[in-house]
Amino acid sequence: MPEIVEGERGREGERENSAPAALLPHSHTPVLILLAFLVFALAPLTAPGYFMYGHDARHSVYFLQMFDQSVQDGAWYPRWAADMVFGYGYPLWLILAPIPFFAGEAIHLAGFDFVSAVKIVQGLALAFSALAMYLFVSHVLNKNAALVAAIAYAYIPYHLADLYVRAAQAELVGFVFPPLVFWAFHQLAVTRNVRYAPLAALAYAGLLLSHMQTAVFFTPIIGLYLILLFFSLRSTHPERSAAKSKDVLRFTFYVSLSLALALALAAIFLLPILAEQKFLTSDPLISGVFDYRKHFVNASQLLSPFWGYGYAGENGNDRFSLQLGLVPVLLAFVSLWSWRKMSGAVRWHVAFCALVVAALVFLMLPLSAAFWEPFAAIVAYVQFPWRLLTITTFALAFLSGAALYALPDDLRDVVPALAVGLIFVAASYGYTEPQHTEAVFNYQAQMEFQVKDRELLGDTIWMTGPRPLDSPLVAQYVSGKPLQKAVALDEGATVEMLRHGGQSDEVRVAASAPVRVMFYTRFFPGWTATLDSQPIALEPYGEQGLILARVPAGSHIVRLRYEGTPAQQAGAIISGICLLVTLIWYAKCGK
Repeated sequence: MPEIVEGERGREGERENSAPAALLPHSHTPVLILLAFLVFALAPLTAPGYFMYGHDARHSVYFLQMFDQSVQDGAWYPRWAADMVFGYGYPLWLILAPIPFFAGEAIHLAGFDFVSAVKIVQGLALAFSALAMYLFVSHVLNKNAALVAAIAYAYIPYHLADLYVRAAQAELVGFVFPPLVFWAFHQLAVTRNVRYAPLAALAYAGLLLSHMQTAVFFTPIIGLYLILLFFSLRSTHPERSAAKSKDVLRFTFYVSLSLALALALAAIFLLPILAEQKFLTSDPLISGVFDYRKHFVNASQLLSPFWGYGYAGENGNDRFSLQLGLVPVLLAFVSLWSWRKMSGAVRWHVAFCALVVAALVFLMLPLSAAFWEPFAAIVAYVQFPWRLLTITTFALAFLSGAALYALPDDLRDVVPALAVGLIFVAASYGYTEPQHTEAVFNYQAQMEFQVKDRELLGDTIWMTGPRPLDSPLVAQYVSGKPLQKAVALDEGATVEMLRHGGQSDEVRVAASAPVRVMFYTRFFPGWTATLDSQPIALEPYGEQGLILARVPAGSHIVRLRYEGTPAQQAGAIISGICLLVTLIWYAKCGK
């Protein structure tokens, strides 16, 4: 096999000994040009108002609002979204990856409102994904080809649809990390510099902690790329078999260590999912309209210039664009046409990306349905096969850069790169127009959204009755009155609400006899209660599986708080220790 690890510059001593001290190459000019190109894609985010009818637009704002409410209530890693399910609450951040929300919360705490914080996170995600693609491609091809690939990564239609049609914040953040994973592992293979191993671990952990569906789809692609790097190392320097074997063993060991470390870094999110997802009812998330079998793409959609702002339909009747993009497809064919003229390393990167695109296009079509069924238990949670467009976007962006690399040496300067970049901007500029609307985001609007649109809902296994249509709290939310989150189920008792927070409630109970106090909060592992500072037991009650506490006669203070579970606490400890280990490892490798 040709040497995929041999780049344009080979293995000069300077490259072998270089340390990844900065994410940007020595010359910042292409990066500045890239940032200038991104202005056209990002400018609409600076307009007043918000595209609140984007698919996930309101979800992102309301989720951040609830995340902040829990942070303000003392939770350093919130798990509970108190306002979901008509105020009954739901362990949202048990199943949603945390990085987009921590980023949004940091921006909000810096002084921005929730809508602005969400828009800033989305804009930064697009910008950093383009920079990450530039970083990867600049080490495999050259800086001008990397500039084209980075512009392509930002302007390929699905990426813009994610931003301005779907408003899919978590998926947008997920775009940042695949190029970083590829870059780190490529550099580990090329330079033999172990310092890239902890960076690979951080990059892969970042993917896992950003968007789980993207991680599920991208992990096999990362695995195939590592196999390619592995066999490339085995094929290098046949006259130095001992050195080759040592390189292969070192690479295999550090890759394995990086992947294991990445999983450990993400334990704060992954371990609770493995231990506690069984307490959630998943059928509403994977059946009905979310059944992946209904969302394969018609071949015509992949090349159609149609651009809409509607929602996903069934059996190809989608009301928004799922196109690959004519410009990147044409550039992909140009790179394939010039395949044999390229060096071994570039040639096999091009072949790899082309095969990825071809395979994923097939998997998005109805013809591939039989191939999905053996993995149905996993892919069902991905919901939409067209989410594979996140990976085709990555591969097509690389092929777009490779098309410029295929030009003769005297044409591989910045002028053709600028020309191709302008073509991308011109072709996709019409897709950078969101449907701006006047938007009001408060607790009243949030509850009206839940009642009217049947959104922000979720079920647990303790819910024995039908999914609720409302709750006794709805009228309180809509009126703006303080919430009464607990009631006495027995006569001769009163319950006075003292405090309500995102992760806790405090009430005063006065009873002439033992009384059952029901909180309008879903029962779930991690909830604890104290009676006059002494722990008491909790139990699920009623068909909605709400929290019940038994209180003796007299006047008592009952405090309810979500403290987390052993799995959540163990995951946090593991991730914290491994983050410290990763940073120390990286620092020591640089000495």
